[in-house]
Amino acid sequence: MPKAPSMPSWAKQVPGNSATDVQSVKQKPSGGSWATLGVSAAMARALFLRGFKSPTPIQRATLPSTLSTPPRDVLGMARTGSGKTLAYLIPLLHRLTHKPAVTSGPRALILCPTRELALQILKVGKDLGRGLTKETGGVAIRWTLIMGGDALDAQFEALTSAPDVIIATPGRLLHLLVEMSYDLRSVETVIYDEADRLFEMGFEVQLHEILHKLPSNRQNLLFSATLPTAVAEFAKAGLTNPLLHRLDSEQKISEDLQLSFFGVKADAKDASLLVLLETILQMPPNCEESAKATVQAIVFVSTKHHVEYITTLLSTAGFRTNHIYGSLDQVARQRQLTGFRNGLADILVVTDVAARGIDIPVMDNVINYDFPTGVKSFIHRVGRTARAGRKGTAWSFITRDDMPYLLDLEAFLKIDLSQADNGQSWSIPQIETDLKVELITAFEETAQELPTLRQVMKRGQAMYERSRPKASVSAHKKAKSRRFDDSTFPPHPAFSIGSDSAQQAGQLTEQSRLLELIGSFTPSETVLEMGNRGHGGASDLMTARRRLLSQRRANRPLSGVDETTEIPKSRKNRDRAAISEGASTFRDNDHYISHVRSGDIDDKGYSINNANFVDQVGRATYDIAQDEGAATRLNKPSQLKWDRKKKRMVKTEVGADNKKLIRTESGALLPASYKSGRYDEWRKSRRGQTDQKSDAAAALETGRSWRHKGKTPAKATTQGNKRTEIKSTNAILNSRRQAEKRQAKNNRPSRRR
Repeated sequence: MPKAPSMPSWAKQVPGNSATDVQSVKQKPSGGSWATLGVSAAMARALFLRGFKSPTPIQRATLPSTLSTPPRDVLGMARTGSGKTLAYLIPLLHRLTHKPAVTSGPRALILCPTRELALQILKVGKDLGRGLTKETGGVAIRWTLIMGGDALDAQFEALTSAPDVIIATPGRLLHLLVEMSYDLRSVETVIYDEADRLFEMGFEVQLHEILHKLPSNRQNLLFSATLPTAVAEFAKAGLTNPLLHRLDSEQKISEDLQLSFFGVKADAKDASLLVLLETILQMPPNCEESAKATVQAIVFVSTKHHVEYITTLLSTAGFRTNHIYGSLDQVARQRQLTGFRNGLADILVVTDVAARGIDIPVMDNVINYDFPTGVKSFIHRVGRTARAGRKGTAWSFITRDDMPYLLDLEAFLKIDLSQADNGQSWSIPQIETDLKVELITAFEETAQELPTLRQVMKRGQAMYERSRPKASVSAHKKAKSRRFDDSTFPPHPAFSIGSDSAQQAGQLTEQSRLLELIGSFTPSETVLEMGNRGHGGASDLMTARRRLLSQRRANRPLSGVDETTEIPKSRKNRDRAAISEGASTFRDNDHYISHVRSGDIDDKGYSINNANFVDQVGRATYDIAQDEGAATRLNKPSQLKWDRKKKRMVKTEVGADNKKLIRTESGALLPASYKSGRYDEWRKSRRGQTDQKSDAAAALETGRSWRHKGKTPAKATTQGNKRTEIKSTNAILNSRRQAEKRQAKNNRPSRRR
């Protein structure tokens, strides 16, 4: 008798798959296995073959609720890279394969904010669904991707084929729903990926309209890296008695992520970036086009103009650089991202629009060329690395203007960067940056567009600084007394490699201090006194001038001020000094009650609304979508526009642009372009193909699936109305006779004499 094949250790943990089950000897699954969460054996095998051997904490918390009967609505929060995609794909595929469809039509809807994230979900879902279908031997799951930038005709074709799962961005999906009068009553599960960003990006109207078309007995799953404490901020999503799973509330970033901050000058950021890539990351330039990159990095910048300039600069320096920004064409966007994923590019320069959705399995470095203006944006940027248990490093450049935002980040992450030996704050020696500055100047001879792109980038930076959200008041006060430059912190260890590393680091620090003193040197004599020794001429004039100015400075505090007004002011200053000096002594750690509640900083960092929704929603949407000059102007809370009739500036209101609107079934107003008749024209262009509806299209409208069961082929319903193009014999003879008559008439001689 042949010996039964041995099964892998993971399969023995799932009841029903091990050889001992034949003898009714069942082993208890371990706590970290998929079986304890209710995942089927086929799904567990498909996950194991794809490298997912054990569930992550967010999956352990949410899967029992989403796989229960009846399923519950879930609101899940975990940091980026913790496995939220599988947390909702596993119950979705489980429901699609184990529960038969009642009617033909889409059964699941996944809404995500960006196109890159939609492509990533489609890739993971199809791969896992293909493995599950192979294990169970069932029918393959049909997926459809609906997002802006693609042709409408192809998306009309995709929706009329009645897919099982629709992955879409809210704007384009609502356009198709209104244009096609599409029915979503067959949807059983609705998933919101990056839920907070869906609301922040201004999709509130679109989400309300989509929710109005969904059935009331659907299951809702919301997942995001950040969620507000008050669940009422997401009550508009239509959840029914949801379960909140908020993980890592104390640990905002991954434990495997290392933070490094560099204090740089604003005009030396380009040189510092080249030093970071070549010296610290040791990224080799001038590699072959077909060679696979050994070290890769994502560089985050603030605007589209920064992307163009940095891409050109790094390409000139010999690095293979790809780029992505908001208004980039969809085909070009996919080409740039695919090249970077395949290792054909060393650097990917992006704006915050790409902070979500870009999932590179092995990404070790993230560089913040422009420091983010919010803690949420920082978390999502650095979340591109240190994913799934891998190590990663986030490098950030800090200028003088970025200090308030850095202090807000310190308070949110509960870290202290003020100490010189904190292990996270470094400096780049000025000698290294000076060499790169000379190199960049030499690049301008080979790349003549660099100076022009730099000027455009500076104008974009000025517009960005005017429109970006402000840091907290306390951070601005602390920033006045804090320094963060190359003289405050030691050089990075990469600049002091060798046996005498400590001595070399000390020399670099002394050199930086000496260069700082030289840079801050102020001469004691003016240009009029240079070279003129002794008395007479300009020397005596400047001496008398200094004596007069010093006398005016001495008399200025007493001139025109009553003596009684100075005493209270000095007394007030002394009282303030006494209070500040005694602030650390009067407080009792056991009985002191603070005026700020605990966790207030965390709630402000996570929340999308710092005040009321109407006033703050415009400012909250900036850090991902607005990366161009025309879009940054829309971030101002009060946008004024010149009225040519009234001859004055007026506030823009809904309908002020004189665009036509249509009213939907729920009463909301949408642009008239959502119902432009494109779908009707597409149906007519297909002629008889759409007149005689398919089973799926008919099922969407009637709820019944019709099928022709006869042995003879069905007759076309519109055959009688069609005009045939094949002429009969009599028609051909008549056309020839008419042609001969016209020819004889034209050859007849004229009657004029």
